[in-house]
Amino acid sequence: MNVRDVQHPILPRANAEELSRQRAVVSLRKLLNARVRSENVRRFHDEGAPAFAARHDRQPQSPEEISQALFESTGYRMWSAANRAAQEMIWVSVGEPIFRDRERMQAAAHALATSETRKGSLTLDPAHAPSPELAGTDVHLQPGGYALDDGPGDVVAGALYETGGNVFSFGQGAGKSDSKAGVVFRLLDEAFAGFEPTRILDLGCSAGAASAAYADRFPDAEVHAIDIGAGMLRYAHARAEALDVAVHFSQMDAAALTFADNSFDLVVSHNMLHEIGADKRRRAMAEALRVVRPGGVVIFQDVDTRFAPSDVHRVEKNWDTRFNGEIFWQTYTEADLEADMLAAGFAARDVEEHNVPAVSNLNRWYVISGRKPSEGLSA
Repeated sequence: MNVRDVQHPILPRANAEELSRQRAVVSLRKLLNARVRSENVRRFHDEGAPAFAARHDRQPQSPEEISQALFESTGYRMWSAANRAAQEMIWVSVGEPIFRDRERMQAAAHALATSETRKGSLTLDPAHAPSPELAGTDVHLQPGGYALDDGPGDVVAGALYETGGNVFSFGQGAGKSDSKAGVVFRLLDEAFAGFEPTRILDLGCSAGAASAAYADRFPDAEVHAIDIGAGMLRYAHARAEALDVAVHFSQMDAAALTFADNSFDLVVSHNMLHEIGADKRRRAMAEALRVVRPGGVVIFQDVDTRFAPSDVHRVEKNWDTRFNGEIFWQTYTEADLEADMLAAGFAARDVEEHNVPAVSNLNRWYVISGRKPSEGLSA
């Protein structure tokens, strides 16, 4: 289960033409990432910076000026336009089979969610209003974003997230063995040897892939997962039931948890930090510390843009902020997350940043972890 492309009955049944289109998008994205994007920093130095200097009689200095200089390069502009088009093509390639097969998928999800043998649960809050910063954005251009909900029974948001995410990741060069949860499992084994959580909380669970993986990896643990979108959560719940694991899904905001103090051994999130603003991020960190038990562990895993070797590399990676609906991408990249963890109440000795390879070893991830002091120890 700790892999991408897990098969289950609420995935859309794509026909041959639809699968061919998805494979074409994967191939295009591999080309754009491996062959074209890899030259963008060189384009800055060879084309963009000289053109900027000729125009302004000086070299670009600020992030905004570096961005302007990048767009002085014809090659960079071509990559940017093609990359935006490829991202839109992802959603066309997965959206067609989802909306064609939607009725069957939703019937399968309903049957799984209401089965007498179900293991987990789903708690939706009709009064929950997802924060406008997320509800009003098609994050990474996903139609309707995380909060898409077309009414009772709707699972489209989750289906788009899982199937679109697979096309995106395979287009990045990630293999089917890649797993963000797998990265955390390895970190737990290496940095927290002997730690065996019995109650786990997954923040911002989206379609529930990591949530199900935790339930599979720790079968004796009680696993909870939260997200803001009802459509996303219906899908995640049915997905977990289809995979025969117990996960308890609830609709709530990571910055305003309703769980009791000291009620989890492990609190995790995957790729959530770059999707939320600075204030919500800090409140989510404080909430994670509040609900984790003394001696418990909090782990935030996210994209590796924070390891960019230069300002030019960092600005190039911030393309997603302007063109991919990732409105907090740059905010995340430039944040002092260690300072945020300390401000949330973690002790400096208990916080660590990690630069870790993916399970497939084809890319890297950023992780920041914190451990709550055991009772009787000063923070």
